[in-house]
Amino acid sequence: MPSNKPRLQLALYARPKHPDSPHYALLITPKITGQYTSTTTLPATKFHVKNTLQNIDCQLSQPWRFERIPLSDLSRDPRLLACFVIGKIAPRAIEAVENIIAQVPVYQIDDPDQAKAQSFNCCTWVEDVLTQLRGSGHVARLMDMDWQTVQKEALAYVVSKRREGRWDAGRCADDVPVMDLLTGTELVP
Repeated sequence: MPSNKPRLQLALYARPKHPDSPHYALLITPKITGQYTSTTTLPATKFHVKNTLQNIDCQLSQPWRFERIPLSDLSRDPRLLACFVIGKIAPRAIEAVENIIAQVPVYQIDDPDQAKAQSFNCCTWVEDVLTQLRGSGHVARLMDMDWQTVQKEALAYVVSKRREGRWDAGRCADDVPVMDLLTGTELVP
């Protein structure tokens, strides 16, 4: 297999009204190498679910919807706290991985499976995606950690960055912190 395979990353985003509960998304990015600097752009494709308040026929609702968003530069994505490398994708498997991600169910409050519908959120969706991807064999190293371990390490990393003052007002932090959970290496501090 060629080196420099694209990476599957978990991304955590700030939720201003819920500072202790981040928004979860997945990213497909190029491999971050030693040449990456604050002046380097890092393109990515973002996959997530979100619920936005809508007024449809004078009825307020908050349906969940899936989004696939191409990003020209990851560091310019608003509210992005940190990224975590969790897998390697063979270049010819990117389309298959994207198809799997897009087909993971998005539950609504009125779905027949009430257990899934009641507990559904961006975090459970990411967990469901990772379960599907593990079974596909398209993402190398994804089997190395279970979801609870990935989530625990990601949240602890964000807490440590917050303690360091990473996102304090007045601090210029152009780069998004990136931790490789496969190797335990901080790629971008």
